[in-house]
This record gives sequence, structure tokens and C-alpha cells, in this order.
Amino acid sequence: MKKTVTANISGIVFHIDEDAYDKLNLYLARIREKLATEEGREEILSDIEGRIAEMFQEKLNTSKKVITIDDVKEVIGQLGEPEQFESTEGEPQPNSQSNYYEERTEKRLYRDPDDQYIAGVSGGLGAFFNIDPIWMRIGFVVTTFIYGFGPILYIILWIVVPKARTTAEKLEMRGRKVNLSNIEKTIKDELNDLKKNFKEFSEETKQHFKKKENFKQARNKTASVAADILRALSKVVGVVLILVTFAMIVALISGLYMVPFGVHESTGIWLLSVPEILGALLSSYTWVQVTLAALILIIGIPLLWILLAGIRLLFEIKTSSKYLAAFTFILWLAAAGTLALAAVNGVRNFSAEHTVHQENDITTSDWPNIYLKLDEQKLLDSGIDQGHNSISAWQMMWSETGNTAMGKPELRIKKSNNDLITLEIIKESRGISPSQARINTESIQYNFLQTDSLLILDPVFYFEKEAGWRNQEVKLELYLPENKIAVLEKNLQRSIRVRYDEDVVRVLKQ
Repeated sequence: MKKTVTANISGIVFHIDEDAYDKLNLYLARIREKLATEEGREEILSDIEGRIAEMFQEKLNTSKKVITIDDVKEVIGQLGEPEQFESTEGEPQPNSQSNYYEERTEKRLYRDPDDQYIAGVSGGLGAFFNIDPIWMRIGFVVTTFIYGFGPILYIILWIVVPKARTTAEKLEMRGRKVNLSNIEKTIKDELNDLKKNFKEFSEETKQHFKKKENFKQARNKTASVAADILRALSKVVGVVLILVTFAMIVALISGLYMVPFGVHESTGIWLLSVPEILGALLSSYTWVQVTLAALILIIGIPLLWILLAGIRLLFEIKTSSKYLAAFTFILWLAAAGTLALAAVNGVRNFSAEHTVHQENDITTSDWPNIYLKLDEQKLLDSGIDQGHNSISAWQMMWSETGNTAMGKPELRIKKSNNDLITLEIIKESRGISPSQARINTESIQYNFLQTDSLLILDPVFYFEKEAGWRNQEVKLELYLPENKIAVLEKNLQRSIRVRYDEDVVRVLKQ
């Protein structure tokens, strides 16, 4: 049984074994003694204690509530001994590790508060990828005019990426090891920069006060120049906001109505607009238009306020309308509610399921083989080989003209329990109700043709676009007796999905 004590480290309460507490207390006392004559002593101690608290928190969990002496030894081993501090003359102590500051560790992504114009995102990315932050800023500006996603990406990173507030976090941001030497040197560098800036400021202030008779005139002139600069900068910002908003509005309109949407795994872009996607999922043309309008309002109202902000800065407009703000906010909430209702409407269209099984006996004879191939003309017309409008995961094509949609069937070859050759066609679909699911299933069209030992399969099945996409599927199950072999045309497996067990069915490929 060990005695434990309660300790407050950097504002966090820990339960520590008495011997661990004594060792930690002695360690901190040695650090205080080492820093007794150093500038920024309190800041260095505060950051060291904060780092110790972070490391202790990582060691605690639901099964471990108390810090042990082994934990303290491990923390001391990672932070280093007080002798590793730099001497007051800027040289390492005789027995210290002189290369400690150069040790590197895994970087973490933070926003850099010391190199920021807006939120420090570019500075943090520059530190993480070890490149000049100016290139990151140029990248955000360039991507602003490519579908307008630059500002959106910046805002997302602003929200998601934390700001490097402590010295330990600033070291982690640059991949430097968080130890006593690095913490001390980082704080000293910050203090030296502060002293340098203060000294420069003091020199400038002395120059202003050398001639008292000209002080007032110089101050007024400086204020006038500063006001002119701020006015010019505000106009530049206003122009930038207007241009960015215009680019994003163009991106919004093109994305909803004109720009191709989606990528096929082998053939690149396939054309399918947002209205067509909504039309396939929702139950009516009215819901499609309402959803599009809601999307425009959800994205367009924030863009409107950015545009108004740019116009106010450019033309120095001081007044703003409270009624417009209230009205647009209510309109935005209404659009968000409409999108939620549209989502519910789309989900309801998949609430019921219906399946139809159709068994077809294949005429038997003394053929040793059954040859399977696809209808070449229908294969060419469907555009499967060209990957036209194909969603490979769903095995579905959605033609841009006409009223017919297509889907790829799936072929499974299995061992028969008897001497008959049977092709079972299984059609599946969903709908808003069981009756509608049944109608959607029965509307699926799929055909095949048998000529002697040759079985010609359609490469696609068809259904009406008006029915929408309701997860329509066609599965073909070919049952063969043990004395039969299925010979597959080479093009068949490339165009549709085929499943089989060679050990049981002995499927050959030619």
C-alpha cells in the first residue's frame, strides 16, 4: 500500500504516489534553481509544467488513476535534465547535450499565431510541409477562382486545425522535440524579439520627441497617411471580397446546373448533373426544384453577405439594414428545414422492398459445354465498354437523353442439385410502399436468348427513368449439373460481374 498526494500541475489536479511526488518536486526545484538568474523564468517554468501536465494526462485512463514514480522518470527522461539549459552567455553547459535543440520529432498541424494575416492557416501549413507560407497563400488565392473552393477550404481548416498557443505546441508544429532546452530557447527567442521590437519602437519614439515644435504636425501627418492607407486597404479588401464572391456564385450555379458531377474508376468523368441526381432520388419534379432552391439559399445567403461586405468596404457605406439581416436569417433557416424534409422524402422512397424470381429451364442435350456470351449489339449500344455514365459501385447507367435508365446485371454460376440446367432471373427494387416497390420491380426488363448450346445474355437491364433510382438490381443464377462446363466469352467478365466457384462448377475462360 502506497501513500498518494494530490498535486495541482498547470491548473490540472493529479493523484501522485508520495515517492513520485518527491522526485517530481525535486526535479522542478532544480529547474527553478537553474533558472534563478534567467530572463523569462516564470514563462519557462509555466510552459514546462504545462508540458508535464500534458504528458501525465496521456498516461492516465479508466484503469489507471495515479501517477507513479516510473511515470515521473519517463517524463524526466523525455524532457531532459536541468543541466541541458543554455548558459547565460549563450553557450551550452559543460556536460549538456549541445545538439538537443536540433533533435526532430513528428510534426503536428497547428495554426501559426506568429505568422498570420487572418487565422494563421497558411503559416501552420508552411511549417508542417517545411515550405514558405507565401506559397500556401498563393495557392488559396489561385483555388479561389477554380470552382471557388479556396475560401471554403480555408474556413474549414480555420475551424478544424487548433491554434498553437503554448510553447510546446509551437515546437510540435515545427517538428522540434519538446524538452527543457527547446522550451527555454524558444521563450528566450520570443523575449529577444520582443526586446528588439521594443528597442526599435523606443528609438522611433525618441526621434519623434526630439523636436517638440514639429511633433503635432508630424503626428497629424502620420495619422493622415495611416488613414489614407487604411482606406486604400479597405477598398482593396472590398474588391477582393467582391471578386471571390462572384467566383463562388459562378461555381455554385455551374455546380448545380452545368458542371459534370462524378468520376468513373477507369474512364474519368461521367456526366450527371445535380438536378438529375435529385430527380433520380426524390419522388417528384416539384421536390427537385424545391431542393435546388433550398441549396441555392443555403449557400447563396452567406455569399450575399460577403458580397455586401465587399460593397460596403469599397464604397465606404456605414449603414446596414437590421431588417435585411433578420429576413435572410429566417430565409436561411427555412431553406435548411426544406433540405431536411427533402432528405426525409428521399429516404422514404427506399422504405419498402420487392423481389421477383423467374426460373427458366434451359433445353438439355448431350452438349458437354454451355457457352455464355453477351449480345454484342446491345453491348455496343449500352456503352458499358466505354464506361458511359457508369456508377461502378451501383452497376447503373443514367442516360442524359431519353426516358430509359440501364443497370448491369450480376451473374452467379452454381452447382445444380439435379440434372437440369436452370437460369433464374432475380429482380429487386425498392419503393415508397410495398405496392410501388412491386411496380418498380415488375417494370425492370431483362432478356436472354438460347441458340443450341449458346446462351446469349443481355449486358444490361432497363427501367423507366420516371420511376427514379430505387436500387434496381438484376441477379442471374445459372445452375449447372456436374457433367456440364460453362465456357465464358472473354468480353463477358470484363463487362459484367461474374461469380463462380471453380472447384464446384469448373468454369473455364476462353
